[in-house]
Amino acid sequence: MSRSRLPLLLLSLLTLLPFAPAHAAERQRVRVKTEGVDGDLRRNVLATLSLQEARKDKKLTEEKIRSLHARAAEEIKTALEPFGYYRPSVRSSLEREGSTWVATYRIDPGPPVKLVDVDVQVDGPGAADPGFRERVLAFPLHKGDTLYHPGYDVGKQTLVDYAAAEGYLDAAYTVSEIRVDQAAYTAAIVLHFSTGPAYLFGPVNFQQDFLDPDILRGYVTFKEGERLDVDKLLEMQVALSDSPYFQRVEVLPRQDQAQDLKVPIEVDLLAGKRQRWHAGLGYGTDTGPRGTVALELRRLNRHGHRAQSEIKVSEIEKSFAAGYQIPGPYPRTDVITFDVGYADLQPRESEATRSAKIVAGISQSRGRWRETLSLGLQRDDFTIGLDKGTARLFLPQASWSLVQADDRIYTSHGHRLQLDLRAADDSVLSNASFVQGKVEGTLIRSFANRFRFITRAQIGQTETSDFHDLPPTIRFFAGGDQSVRGYAYHQLGEHDAKGNVIGGRSLLTASAELEVTLLQHWRFLDKFGVAGFFDAGNAMANLSDTSLEQGAGLGLRAVSPIGPIRIDAAFALTEPGHPLRFHFTVGPDL
Repeated sequence: MSRSRLPLLLLSLLTLLPFAPAHAAERQRVRVKTEGVDGDLRRNVLATLSLQEARKDKKLTEEKIRSLHARAAEEIKTALEPFGYYRPSVRSSLEREGSTWVATYRIDPGPPVKLVDVDVQVDGPGAADPGFRERVLAFPLHKGDTLYHPGYDVGKQTLVDYAAAEGYLDAAYTVSEIRVDQAAYTAAIVLHFSTGPAYLFGPVNFQQDFLDPDILRGYVTFKEGERLDVDKLLEMQVALSDSPYFQRVEVLPRQDQAQDLKVPIEVDLLAGKRQRWHAGLGYGTDTGPRGTVALELRRLNRHGHRAQSEIKVSEIEKSFAAGYQIPGPYPRTDVITFDVGYADLQPRESEATRSAKIVAGISQSRGRWRETLSLGLQRDDFTIGLDKGTARLFLPQASWSLVQADDRIYTSHGHRLQLDLRAADDSVLSNASFVQGKVEGTLIRSFANRFRFITRAQIGQTETSDFHDLPPTIRFFAGGDQSVRGYAYHQLGEHDAKGNVIGGRSLLTASAELEVTLLQHWRFLDKFGVAGFFDAGNAMANLSDTSLEQGAGLGLRAVSPIGPIRIDAAFALTEPGHPLRFHFTVGPDL
């Protein structure tokens, strides 16, 4: 290379230098320790500390750790104030332990501030309303108590909530203060609430042109002239939004158009798409790979009639179903249904059924319960062990279900109860007679922010003298992902002379499961957990038979948008050698 080109090359390298990748600084790790506070105080301190939140930062540097550590004392003071501690003492240290920085905060919260006065007053047209007076008397804080901001917020909100529920739309606080005297180290609460007049429900006007108004009136659960309750408006908006008819729903109380305190309710509705396709793939240890294709016809006419069809394919099932729905007086829950279906079922080598049915029914609410009554015709060509035949059944059926949950997708606190009854008589369009009832329930409770307890049970009984003429769709079986884990789907039941499982007249299963979330220890695993479980049950000749099969094991859990993902390893405890079986399921618990 000539000397004349060397300066040019050096200049080019210097020009490119600013764009050259720099070596990334090594990520710093930090652990936060607190001493002197526990319970709600400790949780609020950790939630307020910027350094605690920064632990998730993948680009955390020593400089940032020191900067956030310097702010910690002031943040701790702020975190303790809602609990009445305005003079805390904080001793802090920051040390390196191996590859981790350890920030320690020794906290003395000091004495709490005491309330010397609690002045809660209600004035205006609703001042004499007993509901307001009850809430003033029930205010959570009193003279002499420790100042506790959450209690103040709760007591303050109760007046607002009652005003909204009773139609006081103009209600507002004219004074809303917590006065802290730092010198005297005392506090006073002053709340003055003006109610304004109580408004009433006026006429409801639906802004749309694609549905019969009679259908829409079924969503209105209040009467003109009643006290206006914003919760009832929210309930109507949720019901309309949950229906398949609308893309957008806006419920507006037109207070500006009120006459004689009656407020017109304007409901603006935008039509949704008339049809929707669904397709899905999945896997379960009971079903193997599975696929679903469905078509939903959401609005067939101005009367709100709907229809849908669905095809399912898996290793154990190939089925087609179609339905037609006519909305009832309250369209959210009341509906008349007509369904047809065909299924080719082969859950095990010794069991196969080709089933066709047609069903007409009505579903409606009974208080908090949902009631479904139906009549159906069903024909099953079946083979199960040594039993083989064709069942023709005319089936009156009834079911009642109750579901309450804080979240239907991932339930922390809730329960489900269902009762099913069905029967057939060989003198009425059937070639076999039976009466069958089944009750099943699930209870979910969470505690200590990281534990979830799930228990479920099933009990069923069939009265018949024609058991061997009943198809598998009527018999009881146990075993599988949703029954007794450790056993295959339909593995448990009575046996015939050749040892084939042929189901049972009775069913009894129970399960207990404890889940533990990993959130407390590893924040990056906040959507994962582990579980331990014990299942027992069987399908048998009668409920007096106590030979229940048992399964137990451990599982992994993960939260997903369509419900918990469960991977379980279960041992069949009552089988020789306790064989291990894996189970995989996805979906809500209730």
